[in-house]
Amino acid sequence: MKLDPNVFDIWVFRRARAEVEYLLLHTSQLKADRYFNGGRFWQIPSDFVRDGETMLAALERSLARFGIDAAGIWAAEQSYTIYNRRFDATQIINVFAAEARPGDIRLDPEEHGEARWCSFDEALARVTYRGLKDGLRSTREFITGRAPPRELQLR
Repeated sequence: MKLDPNVFDIWVFRRARAEVEYLLLHTSQLKADRYFNGGRFWQIPSDFVRDGETMLAALERSLARFGIDAAGIWAAEQSYTIYNRRFDATQIINVFAAEARPGDIRLDPEEHGEARWCSFDEALARVTYRGLKDGLRSTREFITGRAPPRELQLR
């Protein structure tokens, strides 16, 4: 088994009317059958930083896969460790937040079957994993409380 310290999650959000909404992605059945014993679940954009790539470039590349243009990207001051059976690795996952500009979400049908914008409470109820829940709470503090410190803004 290996240790992957170069993994990240991105809590993508948008401001819709007076409410903030968070993007969730539902795994495709193909992905669930291939890697997770048929179990489907809600997740968020995530990826790996490639060798020689900056963190910002990795985040922008990952968002672009979904057709997301970010107005801003922040470090959410949250990290967590998991065993990921898909990669047979222990991963250290850093959490980031990205505010999406208006636009359609693109999905790779082999990876995700549905995208949904959710309120904080709905997103918290739909995600299963503790790291995702803690990352959502951390992201919410940044975007609904005081402004995040400038030094945490990557773009």
